Amino acid sequence: MRYTGAALAAVIFALAQPAAAADFQIDNLKFEFGKIVIAAPKIMVKGSPLEREAFISLFNGNTGESAVARMGRLNAAEISAPELRFEHTLGPQKQVTVYRDIRFSDVRDGRIGQGESASATVSVEGAPSGAMKGELKRTSFEALDLKQTVRVMTEKAAPGVIEPALPLFSRFEQDGYTLDMGAAGKMSLGKASGRGFSARVGAEPLGEVLSRIVSFFEQAEKKTDDSDAKIDPAQREIQRRLGLSLLALFDTVEYGSGEVRDFVANMVAPPKPGAKPGAKTEAIEMRIARIAYGEDTPAKSGFVVEGLQFAGSGAKGQIDSISHSGFSFGPVIRELQAALATPDTDFDTLDFRKFIPTIGTIRMTGFSVDAPPATGSTQPIKVALGTFELQAGEQLNGIPTSVALTIDKLVAPITEGAGNPTATDLIAMGIRSLDLSAKLDLAWEAARNELAIRSISLGSAGLIKFDASGTLGNVTKDLFSSDLALAQVAALGATARTIEARLQNFGLIEKLIANEARKAKRKPDEMRQQFAMMASLGLAAILGPSDAAKALTAAVSRFAAKPGTLTIQASAKSTSGLGLADVITLADPTEIFDKIDLKANAE
Repeated sequence: MRYTGAALAAVIFALAQPAAAADFQIDNLKFEFGKIVIAAPKIMVKGSPLEREAFISLFNGNTGESAVARMGRLNAAEISAPELRFEHTLGPQKQVTVYRDIRFSDVRDGRIGQGESASATVSVEGAPSGAMKGELKRTSFEALDLKQTVRVMTEKAAPGVIEPALPLFSRFEQDGYTLDMGAAGKMSLGKASGRGFSARVGAEPLGEVLSRIVSFFEQAEKKTDDSDAKIDPAQREIQRRLGLSLLALFDTVEYGSGEVRDFVANMVAPPKPGAKPGAKTEAIEMRIARIAYGEDTPAKSGFVVEGLQFAGSGAKGQIDSISHSGFSFGPVIRELQAALATPDTDFDTLDFRKFIPTIGTIRMTGFSVDAPPATGSTQPIKVALGTFELQAGEQLNGIPTSVALTIDKLVAPITEGAGNPTATDLIAMGIRSLDLSAKLDLAWEAARNELAIRSISLGSAGLIKFDASGTLGNVTKDLFSSDLALAQVAALGATARTIEARLQNFGLIEKLIANEARKAKRKPDEMRQQFAMMASLGLAAILGPSDAAKALTAAVSRFAAKPGTLTIQASAKSTSGLGLADVITLADPTEIFDKIDLKANAE
C-alpha cells in the first residue's frame, strides 16, 4: 500500500501520542534459544504502543511470525529489569551471567538507543580448571540494533548477493571485570570500550553455523581418541562444509575500533607431567596497560598491545609495544574457501605460498628480560631489544615484492662456558655484552626488472659496522611464481650490476689486535704491523697483478695498518650485469677483475 506524504505523517503523529502508550509489568519472563536461556523475574515497560500480551508475543517463536518481523515491532520509551539472567551451555560447561539494574531507553523499531546494567556476576561450571566466578562493573551501550542482530542470526543472503555490513551497536563501554578461576588463578580488566561493531547477513544464518559448531565438538568429545582411525566420506563431507561455514564467519563480522585497559592476570602453571601430588606450582603474573584495535591504535588500523609486563620462574620482563597494521588473513581465507569448495582437493599438493597472509607492518619496541643465571654461571641473564620492525610491500603469490626489516639495539650477554672459545676471547677483550643492530631493505622494480638492495647493515655499537647496497638485474616476475622450478630458474638468471660495501671500525679491531698480542706475548704495534704485512703480501698473491686487484690490496693493507673505514665499490662492465654463468665459467678467479670496475679506499 502506498501512502501520500500527508497520510504517512498523520499515522506517525498518531502513533507517537502519549495517550496510545502503555505501561505494564511482566513477571517470570523466560526464553529458550537452543543452548541459551534468558530469564527475568520482573520487567517493567513504559511508553509502549503495544499492550502487555502483544508485547510478550514479540518474544514468542510459536506465533508463525519471523523473529525479524517481531523485533521490528519492538517499541518502548523505557524497558527496565532488576535482574536479567543468561544461561549458556557449551558441551560440559555451563555459564550463567546475571545482570542487575538494567535499563533500556528510546527503543524504536527493534533498535535500543541507550542501554545500561549497573553490575553483573558470572559463574562457569564444568571448566577444566574447576568452577569459575566473576564480577562485572557498569556496562552500557548505544544504538543496539536487535533487528539486524536477529537477521544475522536467523537469515541468509540471497544466492550471489553480498549484503552490506550494518552496525550492531554504535558504542559499548564496560567499567571493569574480575574473574576468579579457582586453582588456575585470577584475572581482571579495567575499562573497555568499542564502537562500530558490524555484521552482515551471510550465506548461512549465523545461529545455524554456531549450533553446528557446538554439535560437531560435542560429538567429537564422545568419540574415542584414535588418531589412526579413518574418517568415513560422510564425516569428511561434514567437516568440509563446517570448514566453509567457519571461513565465511571472517567475512560476516567487522570489529570496528576499541580498547581494553589495565589487564592483570595472576595464573598458576599446571603441574608438570609426572609431578607428584601436592608438588609446588609456578606462579605467572602478567600485566597489560592497554590493548587496542582499529582506529584506536597509533597506526589507526590493526592491533596493538602496550605496556606488557610478565614475571615467573624467577624471571621478569616487559614489552613497551607490539603492533601490526595492514595485516590480513583475507588471502588465506579465500584460498582455503577455494580449496574446500572442491571435495576431492589434495591439500598435500597445494602451493603453500598461496596461504601466506598479507603481512603489512609488524612492530615491537622496548623488549627486555631479566632471568636467573644459567647453569654454571653466576651472572644474571639480561636480554633487551629496542626495536623490531618488519614492513612487507605488495605481495605476488604470497611473496612480498619489497621488504624492510629493522633490528635496533639487540643487547645480549656474552656467557663464558666450556667449549666456547669465542666467548672466552670476547670476555678477555672486555666485551661482556653485544649491542647489535641490523637492517635489510629490498624492493623489486617491475618496470626495470631490477631488485634494489637499498640497504644491508649489521653492526655492534662501539665495535664495528658493515653496510652494503647494490642492484641486481634481470629479476623477472617469474621469481615470484608459484611454480618452484620456474622461480629457481629466475633466481639463477639474476645478474649483479652494482655493489657498494663499507666496513667501519669503532674499536673492535684494536681489541682483537691487543688480545692476539697478549696471547702471543708481543706488543700490539708489532702485531698490527704483522697483520698489515700479511694483508699486503697475501692479497697481492691471491688477487693478481691487475690495477683493480692492486687498488683493493692497497686499501685493505691501509685499513689493517690504521683501522678506520674501508669502502669498496664494484660495477659490472657489461650493461646486462654479471651473472652466475659468467662467474662459474672463469678459468682463473682473478679474471673477475676483467669483468668489473672496482674502486677501493681506506680512511
